[in-house]
Amino acid sequence: MPSKFNEHEITNLRNIIAELNKEIIKSKEQEQNVLSEFSSMNNDLVTLQRELAKNNSRLNEAKEQAVQASEAKSEFLALLSHEFRTPLNGILGMTEILSMSSLTEEQQQSVTVIQESSQLLLYLINDILDLSKLEAGEMKLNLVEMDVRAVLKHVSILLSPKAAKAGNKLYTEIDDSLSEKLIGDSARLTQILVNLVGNANKFTNEGTIYTRIKVLSQNQNEQKLRIEVSDNGIGIAEEEQSKLFRPYAQTLDGQQSKYGGTGLGLSICKNFVELMNGTIGVISEYGKGSTFWIEVSFQAIAQQEVVVTATEPSTILATSPSMDTSNPLTYLPLEHPILMAEDNGINRKVALVQLKKLGITNVETVDNGEEAVAAYLSKPYSVILMDHMMPKLDGLEATQKIRQIERDEMRFHTPIIALTGNVMQSERQKCLDAGMDDYLPKPISLETLRDIMQRWLPGMQDKAILNDEVLSELLTLGDEESNEDLLQTLLEMYQSDTPTKISQLIHYINSNQYDKAFETAHDLKSSSLSLGMEHLSLILGKIEASATTGRLDDAKAMMDLLMPAYEEACNEIGKLLKSTG
Repeated sequence: MPSKFNEHEITNLRNIIAELNKEIIKSKEQEQNVLSEFSSMNNDLVTLQRELAKNNSRLNEAKEQAVQASEAKSEFLALLSHEFRTPLNGILGMTEILSMSSLTEEQQQSVTVIQESSQLLLYLINDILDLSKLEAGEMKLNLVEMDVRAVLKHVSILLSPKAAKAGNKLYTEIDDSLSEKLIGDSARLTQILVNLVGNANKFTNEGTIYTRIKVLSQNQNEQKLRIEVSDNGIGIAEEEQSKLFRPYAQTLDGQQSKYGGTGLGLSICKNFVELMNGTIGVISEYGKGSTFWIEVSFQAIAQQEVVVTATEPSTILATSPSMDTSNPLTYLPLEHPILMAEDNGINRKVALVQLKKLGITNVETVDNGEEAVAAYLSKPYSVILMDHMMPKLDGLEATQKIRQIERDEMRFHTPIIALTGNVMQSERQKCLDAGMDDYLPKPISLETLRDIMQRWLPGMQDKAILNDEVLSELLTLGDEESNEDLLQTLLEMYQSDTPTKISQLIHYINSNQYDKAFETAHDLKSSSLSLGMEHLSLILGKIEASATTGRLDDAKAMMDLLMPAYEEACNEIGKLLKSTG
């Protein structure tokens, strides 16, 4: 019995072992399948990794190509800007000088045509550069405190002559609740309004153009504005309105040669408005005029009291600002000449004529950066005008060498002003990084040159001896019999101690007593201003500023101007008293 039981158990065990063997074999087969699938998946993964590596390589290569293309585009635009602006500088500079000459009516018309054509070309160059920067994402807003009313006034003054020429009238309507000060990019807002109002004027004849500013909503921190520019001109067909804000797109009417333009203005406006997180649109009916509108929010500085404005629109008939050249500049004969480094002969000629028109004739010129450095080593200069793109040594390298010489030899700092046809922001920064003090983009107008020379030539002043408004007020104080006696008394009081104070000021400057020089100059400036002595006050103001910055070498260059300016002012008031006596 036990043996049979054992045989039965052995049979069961054998069956179990057989089943286990089958399971093991099955498991091994499954394991083999899994390994095979894993191997296949691993091969696929390796293949994917290789493809990914290839794609990454291609992406990096494409990215590198895109970067190179962007850099090449920037370099091309910089070169394009420079190459266009260089001849434009000659054309606009010389026509501006020519327009100030005695010309016949026909000659003046010819000069005006040249100026307007050159300005159109300049606008086109600026539009292309702006569009390129916007497309590349390089355009940044410069957020500063701004007065929207002043922006609108500036645009109206700027465009009034063109409006008058087309027989149009410009009107403005401003919401009373508009804050006096907001935070925004005033330059870009100005550009938008110039485009919109300019377009309205272009397509309107013997009509009216309204610019309206409405406050849509406000709180303590911001105001949301709607700005509308409406005209009663030719209008825009509905089917053409959708393409208005695309680059280079123009309506059929806009493509007519009599209107001109490139189709870039509205596209740039749209980009600027969107950069401000705003919206822009148009409402128009063909033959019945158009209204272009923008809605944008600006940060408010502080809640303002209601500003009273006219309920009826007021016509702006002001002419465009122009430079008064009837009074030349006066300045202390330069202790040192001005150096101009410019390789283009036309630009040198233009700049020399412009400087001469401003009364500056002590100017030396060189053709390249190497000569500029050599000239600097040979003698001191009051100011150096340095072109950027020059042979042998460019303006940036020449400036760096000059700044190094100043450091090594402990020389005084010489103002260096960049002259360049490249108006990209990156170019301006390169100039400043190289050690230049200021930046003068071409084409250079006489007014721009005047402003920058006044900034860097301490002795340079406007030849306005007296302030007529101040003297008129002094002459109207009191009753008619005592007016002149009051001015005479004030003049005598002023003359009793001013010469002594001027002598003290000169002593303080010579002995480098900054605080006392500042106090005395400030005191003299205040008393001179109260008598309307414009020219003398300006000199004293510059001396005061020099003492504040601790650079009395600038003040020393103006000391010899003080007594002549004082005597000239007193003599002019004396003549005024005699003429009214």
